[in-house]
Amino acid sequence: MPDEPTMWELKRVVESGHRELSADITQLNDRLSMYVLKEVYEAHRASDQQRIGRLEAQVVDLREQIRRAVWTAVSSFLSPIVVGVVLALILRGG
Repeated sequence: MPDEPTMWELKRVVESGHRELSADITQLNDRLSMYVLKEVYEAHRASDQQRIGRLEAQVVDLREQIRRAVWTAVSSFLSPIVVGVVLALILRGG
């Protein structure tokens, strides 16, 4: 009967298997803690989409404000020049 394992060998094999199984379960729990429920993911995604939409609308508004400010600055600079040229022509040639 030399082929049959002793009780000590069986105990050692069972303990070894238990340690490996415990390590695998711990590793699996660590991986599972990284995942979220689909509902939570979709809620975060919807929130992000709304935020992106608001930011895009703000960018459009800011671009329009900048365009108006540039035209105001250009017209503020050119208006006195045009008025001066017109007055010069009227007073000199008038």
